[in-house]
Amino acid sequence: MIVVLLVVAAVAAMVLEAAREAVQQAQRDSVVAAQSFASAPGMVEALRGPHPTAVLQPRAEEARKKAGVDFVVVMNTRGIRYTYPYPQEIGKKFVGTIEPALHGRTVVEQAGGPPLPTGEGTAVQAVVPVTDARGTVVGLVSAGITVKNVARLWLPQLPIALGAGAAAVALAGAGTTLVSRRLLRQTRGLAPAELAGMYEHHDAVLHAVREGVLIIDADGRLVLANDEAKRLLGLPGDARGSLVRELGLPEQITRLLTSPEEVTDEVLLAEDRLLAVNKRPTFPDEGRGGSVVTLRDTTELATVSGRAEVARERLKLLYEAGVRIGTTLDVRCTAQELADVAVPQFAGVVTVDLLDSVLQGWEPTAEGWRRLRRAAIGGEHEMMPMYPLDEVITFSPKTPQMLALNQGQGVLEADLRQARGWQEQDPERARAVLERGVHSLVSVPLRARSVSLGVANFYRTGDSPAFEPEDLSFAEELAARAAVAIDNARRFTREHAMAVTLQRSLLPGGSRSRTRWRWPGGICRRRRGSAGTGSTSSRCRADEWRW
Repeated sequence: MIVVLLVVAAVAAMVLEAAREAVQQAQRDSVVAAQSFASAPGMVEALRGPHPTAVLQPRAEEARKKAGVDFVVVMNTRGIRYTYPYPQEIGKKFVGTIEPALHGRTVVEQAGGPPLPTGEGTAVQAVVPVTDARGTVVGLVSAGITVKNVARLWLPQLPIALGAGAAAVALAGAGTTLVSRRLLRQTRGLAPAELAGMYEHHDAVLHAVREGVLIIDADGRLVLANDEAKRLLGLPGDARGSLVRELGLPEQITRLLTSPEEVTDEVLLAEDRLLAVNKRPTFPDEGRGGSVVTLRDTTELATVSGRAEVARERLKLLYEAGVRIGTTLDVRCTAQELADVAVPQFAGVVTVDLLDSVLQGWEPTAEGWRRLRRAAIGGEHEMMPMYPLDEVITFSPKTPQMLALNQGQGVLEADLRQARGWQEQDPERARAVLERGVHSLVSVPLRARSVSLGVANFYRTGDSPAFEPEDLSFAEELAARAAVAIDNARRFTREHAMAVTLQRSLLPGGSRSRTRWRWPGGICRRRRGSAGTGSTSSRCRADEWRW
């Protein structure tokens, strides 16, 4: 059936191609005839003369017969015919498209309607402009061939195409019958569709399954091994057909694969893997030899389970960060909340360095990136020679912190012993930090509203594993949430300072040393701090407030 359809499709394609060629030939002939007549001498003068039909009708008929087309029509710019093969059609509106030709372009189309009074149907026609010496369109010429006559160009080829198709169908049918009979004998009666489906399913399962599959015949030869089995056992690509005992497998595995006994979930060691092995006979009911073996890497299963647990813990930590970070509108407290949340679930030590302008409530600027003030430290930092709180740190351009700020994305240093830029910042301090067991770092910019507020640094210490790219993505997510809270606290600090300044300017001079304002849920008392420390506020209940 498929062969018949292919032959029919081929014959149809041949017929359609012949018809298309005939139409294209008719279009070319129509364009040539129209252009030749439009450029004939005296055409412009005849169109502008008092009797264009009398002059042009004989010429048009002569040109039509010489060109072998069905009609040559001369018309004015309104589409009114001056010539036509049938005189009774002269003076009527031309059937077709003339607008592009009025702008100097050639139109080739298959026009509908009855262009000929004999009802010969549509026609393939071309419309070209007639222009004077200045390029002005003074008239139009159309030449064309009816579709009926176009068909006469390719219909003689139809019997040849049909005969060739019939012969091809006969030969293909005979060949298909012979081949099908032989295939049925060799495939035990399975049809081609059944064979194809069986092979596709078999191949898809072997490649997609995350277990190794081996098929061994009665002679102990490897008949089949899927990709996973080759990976788990380290088999070469040409292992198929080899004796199992010649594959160089461990003795314990070789003995199990060549024995006739069934095996269920027996764990064997293959290099650094623990494999769970199952073995069943290939033909249990027929008593024939051979077996099917499946292998499963229990080590990878444990690894996958561990990754799932890590992902669950990360989601839990993000949820906890959303609850704990941003509980106050204090910049330093919010930075400390970030450090406390990340320790110890994600990092051993966390430091947060912010721009001075952020701590004071002002908009951060790129000029202040080189000088950051340590706003928070969390984790096992007491014995670590880290920069202390409130210390101003000038980071060099090659440090992870400055790279993170300049790039606007996190920087991972999986092994700080190889991090030259981090060590060059302060070699003695870096050496002391490494001696305390700090070995891995992730520096992430704190960005809110596309502006960097500072940088958060996450350190791994002791026996904890080094940071990986997945950890960098998590740190960026955690820092992004904290950055929003820090920016909110910064904006509150700015607005609060402006409000206090305005309040102090409105109070009598004697009352400016002590100012009270309302706080949501209570009253805050403002006290002047010592020089250089700014002012502080303490919270008290509303019923304790008094002037």
